[in-house]
Amino acid sequence: MILLALLALLAGAAAAQQPAARPNILWIDIDDQSPWYSSYGHDLVETPNIDALARQGVLFERAYAPTPVCSPTRSSLITGSYAIRIGAHDHRSGRVPGYRIHLPEGVVTVPELFRAAGYVTYNAGKDDFNFTYDRTRLYTIGPEPSEIPSYKGPQGGGHWRDVSEGKPFFGQLKVSGGKSVADIAEEVRALGLEPVAPADVPAPAQYPDIPQVRRHIANHYNSILRTDAEVGKLVAQLKADGLWDSTILVLFSDHGSDLPRSKEFSYDEGLRIPLIVVAPGLAEVVKPGTRRADLVNLMDVAATSLALAGLEVPGFMDARNIFGPNYRRDYVFTSADRMANVIDRVRSVVGPRFHYIRNFMLDRPLINWGHREMIDLARDPDDSSFLTIRRLAEEGKLTPAQAAPYGQRVAEELYDLENDPDEVVNLAEDPAHADVLNEMRAALADWIEDTDDQGQYPRSRAAMDEITERFATDWLRSPEFRDLP
Repeated sequence: MILLALLALLAGAAAAQQPAARPNILWIDIDDQSPWYSSYGHDLVETPNIDALARQGVLFERAYAPTPVCSPTRSSLITGSYAIRIGAHDHRSGRVPGYRIHLPEGVVTVPELFRAAGYVTYNAGKDDFNFTYDRTRLYTIGPEPSEIPSYKGPQGGGHWRDVSEGKPFFGQLKVSGGKSVADIAEEVRALGLEPVAPADVPAPAQYPDIPQVRRHIANHYNSILRTDAEVGKLVAQLKADGLWDSTILVLFSDHGSDLPRSKEFSYDEGLRIPLIVVAPGLAEVVKPGTRRADLVNLMDVAATSLALAGLEVPGFMDARNIFGPNYRRDYVFTSADRMANVIDRVRSVVGPRFHYIRNFMLDRPLINWGHREMIDLARDPDDSSFLTIRRLAEEGKLTPAQAAPYGQRVAEELYDLENDPDEVVNLAEDPAHADVLNEMRAALADWIEDTDDQGQYPRSRAAMDEITERFATDWLRSPEFRDLP
């Protein structure tokens, strides 16, 4: 009843505003991609279509995902709330009968808010939300049945061409992102582009300089070439349909690349994302050609989209309007918990210069046997950067920084992003940085208390059973699974 009353109130308030024409909102969602674009200062590839968006809108240089994996991030994005606050923190949780996660009372999804304001809503990509929902309530076009039928959640449907003329729309769509594909170089050639060769890429200090890592990095650069081409086609289609001037585009990735210490891990490379907002009809607010270096949480896209459409941002949201006059984040807080079959708890605080990481489970290495390693083992182990680095660690052939994720963990990590962007020098025990450490440690403690961090509480037996139904017992390496009766 409270939820229905809230939606009715929002619908009434929106109707009372009676704007001449509300803008369309289009989220362009990229999977698993770090911002290695030429507009972000990377000169190994040219990204002319994404760069054009940056020139026509606002590029955010310091945008971070709230979680370094897709489903908790998407859960935060679609609600404007921290995953650890709403209980959606475990990756792809609640996907089998008998275990369902429900949003707290009063929390409403972004598409529901737009629908209440008279928008047509659709999601042509994937949902991947970690809570139970009725898709017919979220999306006007192409809704799937209420029950979540697949591992990744419902795959969407709809297009702006399905929207009746004169109706504003809130749309979500995806373009190809950074997930590793063996034949990505051939896909790039088919686009008339020259793929990046492994010999031409840098080998960051956190990884050994081996062929498997270079291929993985080259694949990621090539995925960016493919993404840029798809973005160009999408923008051209939007312009051809006469919707360019009336549409707000928000381009982002759900987290960083799928390199071994990136996706699923709370380092800068797993959290930092591209974020570009273009609003031709609101140039006085979203000023073309602007670059912003302030800290932004991807979750803020929820509040920003509502605000740019002239709608009220609900009080339950942690998200903030990034174009608001008082917008400021001293820190971006992030969380990482269960990733597929591996249980963990990591929290981090990103500041203007420093990045603080708190590891809570010190009885297991950072890189435990995870789902992505299992996939690589089933494919070609000799070509896997994950498995090759693990083997080199076991053989003692890595630098201390490269081997750290496979050995005994430390409780705290502190990195100087300005002087150590690869995050290989842990300053947590450096007396010269004690004040920074204490300040960020206190900020994290306040955030955990404010959100009533759901990751600090034991998982129910139903939550554990949900995982054992999807992963073979022999691969459940976290102690919690081994101890189940």
